[in-house]
This record gives sequence, C-alpha cells and structure tokens, in this order.
Amino acid sequence: MRQLWPGGPQYADDPVFKITTDSVLLAHFAAQRRQLDLCMDLGCGGGLLSVLLHDRFPGGTYDSVDLRPEAVRACERNYQANAIDGRVLCLDARQYRSMDGAGEYGLVVCNPPYYYTGRTSPDEARAAARGDSLSPAQFSGAASYLLRRGGSFCLVHKPEFLADIFAAMRLADIEPKRLRFVTHAAESAPSLVLIEGCRGGRPGLSAQPSLILTGPDGSPTEELRRIYHMRTKT
Repeated sequence: MRQLWPGGPQYADDPVFKITTDSVLLAHFAAQRRQLDLCMDLGCGGGLLSVLLHDRFPGGTYDSVDLRPEAVRACERNYQANAIDGRVLCLDARQYRSMDGAGEYGLVVCNPPYYYTGRTSPDEARAAARGDSLSPAQFSGAASYLLRRGGSFCLVHKPEFLADIFAAMRLADIEPKRLRFVTHAAESAPSLVLIEGCRGGRPGLSAQPSLILTGPDGSPTEELRRIYHMRTKT
C-alpha cells in the first residue's frame, strides 16, 4: 500500500487492473461539483474512484460493486486504509435490480469495459476479468435504477461509441449534459471521452474544452500535473 501522492490517500492496486489514466481523469471530472452525499461505483476494481472522490468529499458515503472477489477484497482494504464509509458488494452490475438503494444515489460513476460488440481486450487477463458484455444499455440502465431524479451519472469511454452511449442514456432517462474529450497532444484525435448525464434532466449538452495530456515537448501539461498532484514545473 502506498500514498497516491505525498500526503494523499493510501492505495493498493487491484491484482488485475492497475491505476490508469482513464480512472484518474474520470474521478477529477466527477468531482467538479459542490457536494457529494451518496455515490455508487459500478465495476469498482480496487476502488480507485471512491478513494479519489473521498479525498475531495470526505463526508460522502461510497458504495461499490464488482463481480470479482479479488477486486472486492482490494477495494475493502483501500476503504479501510482511508476510513471510507460505504459498502463493497461482490455482484454483477448487470444484475442491478437485485441491488439495494434504488433511486437513492446522487452520483453513479463507471469506468466500463470499452469493447462490448464482439471485440475483447488484447490483454488476456483483462479480457478474462471483464469480458466484453457490459454494454451502454446495461450500465445506463443500472445508473438510472440507482440514481435519484436529478442525480448524475459520470463515465469514461471511447469516442467511437459515443452515439451508442447517448442513445442508451436517453432510453434510460439519463440526459447527456456535459462532455469532455481527452487527447494525448493538441494535434491528436481524442482517445477518450468523459461524459456526465442527469437522470430526468432537460435537453442541453455542454462541451468543455479538450483535456490535453502532453505539451509540444512531450511533458505533462499543467492541467495534468494538477490532476496527478505533480510538482509544477519551474
């Protein structure tokens, strides 16, 4: 177990899913709110999203689910190390109607499997752990079931699936409200997209400026340094 940054929260990796940029960026994106009371992480892995959100909103309650027992154990250790209030459940997020707390959550977050249309991850361990079956319809349905009216659903995904995600969210009564593309460099095509939707929200989508990860010299941008709590360049 180590500190995520000097003076920051403690964290031990999920045995399969290590800390990734997409989860760190999703936590930062989801934390752009005034308050947080009750949060659910669908497919939590080691619980990184909850750990990072708890550092920003320590008064919240953070529930998490994952179908892998080893991920649940890692998440429980991270909850204990950081005194996080919440439950860690071992269940399949596709079986969301068996979960307690329908209509109670103010925020649902999800870093889902990106490949769900017959394409699997090239990493065998990841493919075996996650498979390719959690579709936009399934994670949107789960989020809608758990969210209170006016609650937010935040996720990270690949831009090529954006039309499918928006269609699924709207069918689940979650209106897309905010998005932000992530690019490796200013001249690069987006590699990720961060999305926030509101259950029962009115139409109206705000597109934020792209989050650029590296500058012309290949070093991290100042925004990425802030997100990762790196020292500012001098």
